[in-house]
Amino acid sequence: MPVGDEATIAALAEETRTDEAVGQALYAQELAALEAEFSIKNFIGVIAARRVKQRLARHQHTRPVSPRAARRSHAA
Repeated sequence: MPVGDEATIAALAEETRTDEAVGQALYAQELAALEAEFSIKNFIGVIAARRVKQRLARHQHTRPVSPRAARRSHAA
């Protein structure tokens, strides 16, 4: 994972008060989905970060997300 992506994940984790492993798992899922869907890769990291932030915001109102739950929710 590029260094810029690691910084993005760290910022997401801090902003959403989520474990960094959860953010990394969700970010990797979103990145893979976007890379498979789009041929132009310029802003995929930005879009993936926004999607992770939205997913984490939904879970903040319910219960904490564990890395394992993050992987399962994407598989469903």
